[in-house]
Amino acid sequence: MVLGIETDLVAPVPAAALLAREAAAERYLRQGLAISTAGRRCPATGYRLDLTHLPDEVLLHLAFDCAQRPAHLLLDYLLFFDIDPGHRVLGVLTDGDTQQEFLLDATLPSAEFDLARAPGHAARLRHAFELMWLGAQHMLQGLDHLLFLITLVLLPTRFVRLVQIVTAFTLAHSLTLAAAWFGWLSVSGRWIEVAIALSIAYVALENLLVADAPWRWLVSLGFGLVHGLGLYAALDQLALERLGMVTTLLSFNLGVELAQLAVVAAVYPLMVLARRRGIGASLTRYGSVAVLVIALWWTMERLLAA
Repeated sequence: MVLGIETDLVAPVPAAALLAREAAAERYLRQGLAISTAGRRCPATGYRLDLTHLPDEVLLHLAFDCAQRPAHLLLDYLLFFDIDPGHRVLGVLTDGDTQQEFLLDATLPSAEFDLARAPGHAARLRHAFELMWLGAQHMLQGLDHLLFLITLVLLPTRFVRLVQIVTAFTLAHSLTLAAAWFGWLSVSGRWIEVAIALSIAYVALENLLVADAPWRWLVSLGFGLVHGLGLYAALDQLALERLGMVTTLLSFNLGVELAQLAVVAAVYPLMVLARRRGIGASLTRYGSVAVLVIALWWTMERLLAA
């Protein structure tokens, strides 16, 4: 949309189309990205389009010349907010052996850096909390992950067993999220989305066919491995530099887990109350049917997109 290239959002954009719009890409980058020091803007001096990582990535390089080493820098970032108000960017400023990570969005499109001293503990802690909030938002806004959790809780389950199920899911998706993040595992994101939809359909169908599922923690463990790859895809889309990898992963994953626990803590008491009122069985049955229909629709939609 930014470059005016027509696409069906499924087939990769060919390199020839990107090269033909290279001037538009450079103009957009220069207009939306600025660096200033001491109240004066540093002029952009060099631009390069890198297509060597197609079809997964398009890299745009823009150099700035601040004449001399500045003590303070101000970064203004106004890219992509015009087409996606929810767009976020995670970045890193490297200065010798020191790295300062930052998170920008439409409400906070600027970042200031003090190059005269290394970032303190307060700055690192603030960035960790930003990543935690990002992980929590992804879980709460990711309808497929939410639906999977809720479907697990729909079947009558003792609290101790529910703890086992949620713990198995947490351990499994944390494992594959870490494995993918550190480059030990690589799977096509499109097929992962299909597998996630099928996992939701399976649990919903199981809710309709059995009154009790003592093996559900194993189901949760297996499908948690798949959901972890889906979480990695969300984190990878942020294009974060692989610096501070452990802190980034732990903070993001902790945010996911806290949001997940909040969802379970909210839904489980409601299901207990529904069973005491005598409507638990109906809620499980009709809720699972609705989830099954949604999950099968997602499966077909994602298969066609794949």
